[in-house]
Amino acid sequence: MKNKVARISAPLAVVVMVGLLSGCASRNPRKLYPSSAVPEVDKTRETHILTAFFGLDNGLTQKARAIYFKAPGKDGMPLVFSHEIDPATIEGADFQVTSQNGTVYTVEAASLLPANEEFEWRTVLLIGEYGNWPDNPPVSVRIVGDLMARTGQNFKGQSISVIPLEEGPVLSYAEYFSLDPAYPYVEKGKGCDCPREKTTTVVKAVWSGGVRALDGEQLGARELGAFVVTLVNGIDTVQVTPFQLADLNDNDNNTDLCLTQPGIPIRVEVRENIAIDPRDDANPKTQVEVVSRW
Repeated sequence: MKNKVARISAPLAVVVMVGLLSGCASRNPRKLYPSSAVPEVDKTRETHILTAFFGLDNGLTQKARAIYFKAPGKDGMPLVFSHEIDPATIEGADFQVTSQNGTVYTVEAASLLPANEEFEWRTVLLIGEYGNWPDNPPVSVRIVGDLMARTGQNFKGQSISVIPLEEGPVLSYAEYFSLDPAYPYVEKGKGCDCPREKTTTVVKAVWSGGVRALDGEQLGARELGAFVVTLVNGIDTVQVTPFQLADLNDNDNNTDLCLTQPGIPIRVEVRENIAIDPRDDANPKTQVEVVSRW
């Protein structure tokens, strides 16, 4: 256990719940729901910070008090990682944010919330003050403490440039899996899964930050045609669109694409001007490779 002066993960540790719940209607968004198994394949994959997104400048609302009681009016910056993060190793002092004029800021609070469900523990929200747009915005983030993946790898020493405030959300990561009997299936309610009987494969698309449709509502049936997944089926390569989106209404950056077609997903792309971030900036055309969860 770490013992630093500015330990910000204490509020997070209080809400970690070991084990799984079966009904998403009963889920409390302040709790974390760990998957019972860590993908073995992740132990052979290199760890990376995938994106750092300056989502809000002095703009976190009162709702963010559920994550950190001093959050309202602070900056919000989600970081997406290649691997699930061990929540016991998260604290604000692990991160340093450098602004355009060279000022180095220590993060006030860091949390896996609101992306709190099984297999979502790869997005860390940084809360604090990182400079002001447009005169002195944040330009880079560096991991200076022992931030560990659930597989045991250490992110310490890694750094990444920050996606500017005025830019819209992009895809950071995507993985595919099937709804086999061992999957912690959530049938209904907030964050529920793709229909089990109709779905052949799920592609989980992870955005650089939380997203909504252009009208402020949840992404849904109107946006289906904007998501294109490339599948490899034998010697054939085909492009398909999901028949449904899932893992919705939970205010995080994960969108599940429900597919009926057989094949191995290798890439997902999204047409521009489909999703907006909390500042209402629309996404550019964005794409990312899809990896296997297992």
